[in-house]
Amino acid sequence: MSPRELSNEFFLKKIISTYYAQRPLEEPPYLHKREVALHSLEDNVYIRHLNFPSMKELYTYITKVKTPLHLYYSSAIYGNPSANSMDEKDWQGSELMFDIDADSFPDCNRVLSLCIGENRVYEGKIEACSDGSEPETHIELSFDCITRAFHEAVKLYQILREELGFRAIRAYFSGSKGFHIKVYDSEVYDLTSDERREILSYVKQESLNVNPIIPVTSKGYVLLFKEEVGLRKRLLNIILKYGLPYEDMKNYIRIEYDQVKAILQDLSVKVDPVVTVDLSRLSRFGYSLNCRSGLRVTPIDFEKTSDLNLSMFNPWSGYLTVKPLIDASLNYYGVKFKLRRGEETRLPALIGVYLLLKRIVVLIDTRDFGVS
Repeated sequence: MSPRELSNEFFLKKIISTYYAQRPLEEPPYLHKREVALHSLEDNVYIRHLNFPSMKELYTYITKVKTPLHLYYSSAIYGNPSANSMDEKDWQGSELMFDIDADSFPDCNRVLSLCIGENRVYEGKIEACSDGSEPETHIELSFDCITRAFHEAVKLYQILREELGFRAIRAYFSGSKGFHIKVYDSEVYDLTSDERREILSYVKQESLNVNPIIPVTSKGYVLLFKEEVGLRKRLLNIILKYGLPYEDMKNYIRIEYDQVKAILQDLSVKVDPVVTVDLSRLSRFGYSLNCRSGLRVTPIDFEKTSDLNLSMFNPWSGYLTVKPLIDASLNYYGVKFKLRRGEETRLPALIGVYLLLKRIVVLIDTRDFGVS
């Protein structure tokens, strides 16, 4: 292969374009009424206020004009989606969105800063390396953290369906740190930010007075019927899941309030509040590439999916041979590996692409690489 073909940018452009040439994207409803945005590989700029009448025109743009590192569409539908100001866009409604990130959990937010010039890895996020260059940031996120976020997303999905009555719900692995949940029921489009905040408060159980919902008897017990609904049903399921000690009273169970008090926090869902109340939020296309990680934004069917694995989100196959620019021991979603500066290394395709995107290796050999 020629030196040009082995340049990092040429290779990334080729594989991203090859991926999108397969037309994998999930088309959102009312595409022609949505703003489209992307972060381009060629000039490293964020381009907004795009609009495409069909997927055909969108594919032409992202395979022949700009190569997207990230590809978004608006949660809102507009009368004039390509207008440069929000006032001119003519807002006509928005889906109801939720974002759950794995790094919101304790011990799931370790960050490393990699300084290539000085061949040094710093703990935490730093503004600049000693030579003034910008460090590359690496998030040490285990797959266990993704699994924990997945369980929160399942909990949210069940609340939206069973307690709030929504039916048109789609869920996605974000391609990086967590999950996006989108509600498309017709009645959500006209909701104001304040009305969305009320739904958010219920989901997060913010400032909820549980006493009227979960009363305590004079002897310190909580009584739950075996056929419950809403929040009480959720509490009952958590009690059964954790195997807490209770008394079976035929038609209901009796459990000490002290036992219940310890699990009340499990009634809430760890949701990013900013996303839900934002009427003009952008979200990633289903099956687009998230080039922070090299993974694919993947729809998840909670009715059929109980376990996750990294291969579900991997758009690449085979191996890449690279030469690291830094000495580092890294963890990529639970896969641990070591880099030695200047020492050629053959890595699984997914990790190799990630390191190329982070600009901490140079490409040596691609003969065993493929686009899934």
